Amino acid sequence: MNERLKSLELRIAELEAHNSPSINDKMAVFLTVPDSIRKSLFAVSRLNSCTADEVSEITGRHRSIENKYLNELYRAGWLERERVGKKIYYSLGRKVDEKNNEYWSAVEEVENKLDQLLG
Repeated sequence: MNERLKSLELRIAELEAHNSPSINDKMAVFLTVPDSIRKSLFAVSRLNSCTADEVSEITGRHRSIENKYLNELYRAGWLERERVGKKIYYSLGRKVDEKNNEYWSAVEEVENKLDQLLG
């Protein structure tokens, strides 16, 4: 039974991998970021360069949670980080911006749409 189940799961995973449409819309790419992490990304985009403490003031979450989310965004290539003394500062990835401008413009596009909707 277990072997059959594993076999079916592998076949389903292969089918999903082959049938997944590629995402060309920059807004859609940005929306693939989970909601919780997206909130942190918006906070960094407002502050330009900031620490986890500063992001936690905006999001209302604990600094340790923000630190985790900011590191995830860094590993995914959305953010850059720089150590200054004992503090780590995060900013929107300028290297990513130079390589592929879609990430940066997607953040701006979503922020503009939210401003229009929320006033």
